Amino acid sequence: MNDEAFLTKYNNPGSATLVRHAVLFVLTLMSVLLYLDRFAVGIAAEYIREDLHMSQTQMAWFVSAFFWSYAICQVPAGWLSDRFGGWMMLTIYILAWSIVTGLMGVAHAVWLVLWLRLFCGTTQAGAYPTSAGMIRQWYPISNRGTASSIVGLGGRFGAVLAPLLTAWLILTYVPVESDSTLQTADILNADAFVARFDEQMDVGKPRQEFVSAFLSKLAPADLQAVQSGVIDAKLAEESRLQKEKEAKRPFIDFRDWFPFAYENQIVVETRSNGLTEIMESLTVGMTDPAFINFSAVSIRLNPEAQGLLDRRTRGTKLTSLETLRLNRLAMEAIFPKEIRKIYGPGWRPTMILYGIIGLLVAAAFAIVTRNSPAEHPWCNQAEREFIDDEATRTAKMKEPGNPKFPFRAFMTSPSLWGNSLTQFLTNIGWLFVVTSLPRYLDKVHGVPLVTNGFMTAFPSGIGIVGLFAGGRATDWAVRVFGLKRGRQIPLAASRFTAAAGYAMCLLLNILFAPNPENWWLPWLYIVGLCIASMSTDFGSPAIWSYAQDVGGRYTASILGWGNMWGNLGAAVAPLIYNGLLGENPSLNDWNTVFAVCCGVFVLAGFCAMLLDSTKPLTVER
Repeated sequence: MNDEAFLTKYNNPGSATLVRHAVLFVLTLMSVLLYLDRFAVGIAAEYIREDLHMSQTQMAWFVSAFFWSYAICQVPAGWLSDRFGGWMMLTIYILAWSIVTGLMGVAHAVWLVLWLRLFCGTTQAGAYPTSAGMIRQWYPISNRGTASSIVGLGGRFGAVLAPLLTAWLILTYVPVESDSTLQTADILNADAFVARFDEQMDVGKPRQEFVSAFLSKLAPADLQAVQSGVIDAKLAEESRLQKEKEAKRPFIDFRDWFPFAYENQIVVETRSNGLTEIMESLTVGMTDPAFINFSAVSIRLNPEAQGLLDRRTRGTKLTSLETLRLNRLAMEAIFPKEIRKIYGPGWRPTMILYGIIGLLVAAAFAIVTRNSPAEHPWCNQAEREFIDDEATRTAKMKEPGNPKFPFRAFMTSPSLWGNSLTQFLTNIGWLFVVTSLPRYLDKVHGVPLVTNGFMTAFPSGIGIVGLFAGGRATDWAVRVFGLKRGRQIPLAASRFTAAAGYAMCLLLNILFAPNPENWWLPWLYIVGLCIASMSTDFGSPAIWSYAQDVGGRYTASILGWGNMWGNLGAAVAPLIYNGLLGENPSLNDWNTVFAVCCGVFVLAGFCAMLLDSTKPLTVER
């Protein structure tokens, strides 16, 4: 019985309370926060990497760490919610991951942010399994697909919001009034910086006008210090100190757990010490409006720098702070791998802000929700009867009164394995959109930060349409094709169309060479990834509904089992991408990634055909 039929029966439109919709609202708000905190690091990744001097391999493990713990903790977190109630456990989960997110903003070591990402995955693991269990308690069987899609829609909205809001906040926290001085610590790779500096000293090299102005700011002694190789002399001392530290290692050392998190963190700091005098001279020079002759030098500036330059070209006199900012941004454009980005510090207050917002969401969830309508003081009898309608009661009657945990079904059910493999393969393909797309747009197409965030948000944004339509579609398909095919068809078809989206990206890479002048080219890739993202989300409500169909009392645990496999896929995905791309990927390397994502979606479509919602898994056979 739907809402309209129920109200007609009671002949009083105001007789039933609408507490279930309030519960759904805070579950959706929680879902927005879930994905906001999870994927904010995608757009901030380059700044985090520079800030902590991380390699691309370390960054891949940073992204992957979340999904390993998230995957492993899915079933335990779901079981805890089944055992102690979703109201208490989800409140704890939200509080915990919000605190961890805030702490990430104050972490200053690679090993620490890796552990925090692990803890973030652990604490977020119970969010969706618990939500599925609460929807089962708060909505009749005929409305669960739509309710599930709305909660999932919140997650996708959070994924859309993450790059847009994070990029805006990073810029906001580093205004032009902040210190734009180039410090010694801002040199990420002193050897490469000096090598490029020496290379540009030869007459006839590109940007000679810039180099002339650059060198004129250096005293002869400073220049001699650069060319004499003082930096290399520091390395022997650093090596000796490092060996002494190794000899004093404790019996139990976290380096044994995450060796890649500790590789050569001191080297960068030591090598930069030899540039102190040079940087002092540069600091003075960069306050000079004539420091760089922009009319004679070809530099690809970001929007803020280009805006400052345009103002100066039109005759507006820039302030000293604006001049320093322009020259700093120009230096970053000339030495993109050697100089830290000025926007880098903005990621830290952004993470702290997200943590504070999470504490507020946890409080709202605790106030508004309860485990079931029977426990909620705001819910009247009319609403309880609507939720527990005839079809829902019939489904509950088929469940054992005190069912055993379905261990055997977890291991032997072809249907559940089909669901698990579908989610595993899907996330290997889908994760590219929310983790590696910003890097692709930056390194291949040279898209600046704000535009990058806007373009990265597009696939997740269009995914919202697919998610909402998918909930309606699976409810409709069940009525037309029956319960088994009604869950299979939307899920399988969506995986094949997602594969087509990645095939489009692969074809574009083959037909068109990247060209900064072709502003429209990156948008064609976004279209292909929008198809992939919308298709992925179109099938998600069928996955949730499948768990609710077959899970019974252990709905959260079964959804957690499927999510575990899905997030194992998400955990290996960054490592696969990193293995294919390396530190400096070529266009062919990106083609390989697109081909792999296409292939795994095809396999996921075939696995989806194994689902069977007509066989409850809580009944031991």
